[in-house]
Amino acid sequence: MSSATPSPAEVTETLRANAPKGGRRFRTPTILQMESAECGAASLAMILAHHGLWMPLEALRVECDVSRDGSKAANILRAARRQGLVAKGYRREPSTVANLPFPMIVFWNFNHFLVLEGIDYKRGKVWLNDPASGPRVISLEEFDQAFTGVCLAFQRTADFHPGGQRPGVWGVLARRLSGSGLGLSFVLLATLLLVIPGLVIPVFSKIFIDDVMIGGTERWLAPLLIGMGLTAILRGVLTWLQQVFLARLEMKLALNASAQFFWHVLRLPMEFFAQRFAGDIGSRVAANERVAKILSGQLATNAIGLITLVFYASVMLFYDVVLTIIGIGLALLNFVALRMVARRREDSSRRLVTEQGKLGATSISGIQLIETLKSSGSEGDFFAKWSGLQAKYLNAQQELAITTTFISVVPILLAALSTALILAVGGFRVIEGALTIGTLVAFQSLLVSFSAPIEALVGLGGEIQTVKGDLARIDDVLKYRSESRLDQTEKMFATTSPDRPLPAKLSGRVELRDLVFGYNRTSKPLIDGLNLVIELGQRVALIGGSGSGKSTVA
Repeated sequence: MSSATPSPAEVTETLRANAPKGGRRFRTPTILQMESAECGAASLAMILAHHGLWMPLEALRVECDVSRDGSKAANILRAARRQGLVAKGYRREPSTVANLPFPMIVFWNFNHFLVLEGIDYKRGKVWLNDPASGPRVISLEEFDQAFTGVCLAFQRTADFHPGGQRPGVWGVLARRLSGSGLGLSFVLLATLLLVIPGLVIPVFSKIFIDDVMIGGTERWLAPLLIGMGLTAILRGVLTWLQQVFLARLEMKLALNASAQFFWHVLRLPMEFFAQRFAGDIGSRVAANERVAKILSGQLATNAIGLITLVFYASVMLFYDVVLTIIGIGLALLNFVALRMVARRREDSSRRLVTEQGKLGATSISGIQLIETLKSSGSEGDFFAKWSGLQAKYLNAQQELAITTTFISVVPILLAALSTALILAVGGFRVIEGALTIGTLVAFQSLLVSFSAPIEALVGLGGEIQTVKGDLARIDDVLKYRSESRLDQTEKMFATTSPDRPLPAKLSGRVELRDLVFGYNRTSKPLIDGLNLVIELGQRVALIGGSGSGKSTVA
């Protein structure tokens, strides 16, 4: 970075000179917060990613000095400047916000940071990217009601260096498959062998129609039926073997992933648990099992599906080029449909798993605190909070269901259109003598075999889009640094030697002298100058008003 620091006037002039006019949307990647205090760090992560710098959220938590009370606007600006951006805070009315460069961070409802992507005054639209729920469009009236007037504007400088790696799902999934090469090989082999019956059955159909039914070659009937029976048995055996190996692979992946995840959770520092619900952390263990199911099932079988497509397409081209172009063209439209809803599904899935985690965590918390709720008569307040979270979860579920229904209906529609076109065009070609009836029936059978992997790949693509939310919540745990003292202890006792040191019995006393502690390095300490002595076997009760620091000391 440059040594010369620009003056506030120069910063303002730079931002205004590069400010676009209203009416355009500047899209930003969606990076959802894992807990409410991260909204400022997540918003800055979206701004940096928009400019080409991808930084993990856990790193920006430190940069923005996120505490249990969130992050201050000044800390967000300082973090942005350290990355080479011109950053400054402003107070603006909704009518003058467009004088600043988009995208920007705005303070929302006096308790939340989110990204403002653009404003269209003519159509009365405002584009937001909320780290709590993802992108959404609101009216100018809604914006005016929730906007507090605080804006954080950013602009690239010569000192800004794009970099980092965009979070990708394929690399993460591939790493989870490491060490499972043998089981995966058996699955792929069984799936590849299943191509043989798929290619042989259409040939039998062609021979049966052209030579037996139309040609009258009755002596071929018995061998043909025997061959078809053996092919059916082969397909059944291969399918059984495939499913057995898939079940074993899924069990291994789920067991390893869940065990490694939970062991890492136990080694995390207390600050991690202080900022997250216990129920939310527990629900992420189940997310490992969902990821393992996709890896062992759909991903493994669909990987070989790409190869089988080549075989089926080659045989189809051998039968008829025109029909093949029609069939493949309509089948590939499935991927176009999937691409149309990709961004919306990813955002919806992230929001769904986040809201699901909050709802589950709050439910568990309420049951654990049932005595406190009843003694204080606050069941109604808690139920109101729980109902609000349930409504958000159901809304997120419904939003994802819309796109899920779309990608489920499209393959059915395209398959029906493909069948109708193939029969229509194929019928004319049979009349012209370019095809036989048996060849047309065989081609239809091959097209069904060709379309099955296509539809499965589309389904896998939809599942990958939805599983990104689970992977983000899992990585939030796995990328969090563990306690160094536990790492050292683990190394110390990693030996099986009989001479290894045994842990000493605890003795002595606990003594605190002039203890100073705070959750935010830039704010006044919560505890300042605490002195406390606790002798061996002694019990101490901490009393004080709400927010005085009792739980912190304990």
